[in-house]
Amino acid sequence: MIMNFFSRRTAIVAMSALALAACGNDAKGSTPATNTADKTANAELGHLKGSPDAPVTLIEYASPTCPACKYWHDQILPVVEEEYISTGKVKLIYREYPLHQPDVPAYLVAMCAGEDKYFDVLDELFEYQSGIVNAAQNGVLKAALQTIGKRHGIETEEQFDACMNDTSLRTQMADIYATAEKYNVTGTPTFVIDGNVQQFERMNSADRVKASLNEALAAKGVDAPAAADPAESGDTDTTDSE
Repeated sequence: MIMNFFSRRTAIVAMSALALAACGNDAKGSTPATNTADKTANAELGHLKGSPDAPVTLIEYASPTCPACKYWHDQILPVVEEEYISTGKVKLIYREYPLHQPDVPAYLVAMCAGEDKYFDVLDELFEYQSGIVNAAQNGVLKAALQTIGKRHGIETEEQFDACMNDTSLRTQMADIYATAEKYNVTGTPTFVIDGNVQQFERMNSADRVKASLNEALAAKGVDAPAAADPAESGDTDTTDSE
């Protein structure tokens, strides 16, 4: 396990722009819409959604080409955001866990856009997941990611290529990836709630996620959020999974 993590971390750091182009991946760049200080100046490794002072921490390890991650992002995260993150009860720390060839360049686009745009780019990566996978399979991933990047300030090919060549970002991603060893992460999505690892099987419906978060809040002496009125919210059951 240690060697596997070490090898993958080394591969993430060492991956060159040439290698990315060869497997259909490319970058951002020249006029760095990429200030490393702006990108991930969070106290914890990863990308913060919510109040840094929230009593409960939810860490998510995910891949942008993972179908189960897309399901969680599309169907469950909106409930978590509305009831827990926006109310200041939970903060989400999103951590890159690249599994497939398109993942590293896709994540680099999000990182290069800037921390304030990171989750906006992530939304598009999941929205166009099948298209990105198809683009990678057909050798046109660079063009697909450039299209997304242009909507978030990565306007020229020079900027895109500079992003892919940014070794500081790849080192940062590798450092984030390395944190997964502590939790024995082997697949995505994997969640950690206040240090307790939760596999997708226990987090694959809104009700299950809410139960886990409510338990963590109770352990901190914090009340769970008031239950939403289904008639007002229009919420539906989200028990189906990938």
